[in-house]
Order: sequence, then C-alpha cells, then structure tokens
Amino acid sequence: MTRLLWMRHGESTWNVAGREQGRTAHPPLTDLGRRQVLAAAEQLADADVAAVVCSPLVRARQSADLVAARLGLEVVEDSRLVERGHDETLDDVLGRLADFLASGPADDTLVVTHGDVIAYVVASLDGTAPSLPANAEVRVTQS
Repeated sequence: MTRLLWMRHGESTWNVAGREQGRTAHPPLTDLGRRQVLAAAEQLADADVAAVVCSPLVRARQSADLVAARLGLEVVEDSRLVERGHDETLDDVLGRLADFLASGPADDTLVVTHGDVIAYVVASLDGTAPSLPANAEVRVTQS
C-alpha cells in the first residue's frame, strides 16, 4: 500500500477576502499562511516524507517550497493537482486524481494541493463524505 500525505496550502490572501480562488495562479500566502505551513512542516519532520509534489498554483507551490526546505527535499509540480475549474465536473476532477494515483506516486509522498482536491480524493479513497480540510491541515491515505 502507498501512504500519501495530503496537505492543503496555507491561508492565501483570497482566503482572507472570502474570494473563490479556482485555478487562479496568483493569490499568495499570507503571513499567517506561512506560519501555518511552517508549523505543519515541523510536524512532518518526523513523518518520513520521501518526496514532495504540488499543484503549480502559487499558494500551493509556496506552501510546498516551505515544507520541502524544512525536509531537505525538492518539489515537483503536477498540473493534475490544481483546484477544480469552473468548467469542470466532479467526474473530471476525480478522473485527474485517479490518473495521478495510477501514475504511482512514491510511498510517503507529501501532496500539497487545494482543499477541494483533498476532500474529493480522501472521500473517494476511504468512502466517506467529502470534507474540506483547514489551511495547512494534513490528511493521510493508504491506497
């Protein structure tokens, strides 16, 4: 079984403003968002993370870079991890995620992405109802 650690990006400027971010690449992390991610990075320091992969959107990449720096790892971007687009159905998103999982991410990979993506993938893997994680929250799946 492959253990994946799914982390939502830290708070962004648009989270604070209550704006829907979608696939916009520009909202950066806030100071609080950076602190949230750094706290998560400290908790992940003992989690045997082997690799870090992230959505290419700025808020996810900034979060991944902070964690990877603490863990001494490189970051790989994967466009299949972007937030749900306005033109996408839930099946489209689940298809992207299934393709990502089928590509064989390494065991103990940290996947830094968006709340909706995490809610969908965790629910699809463990059969629960989707629930949005908090900023910088980590959820673990086995697949």
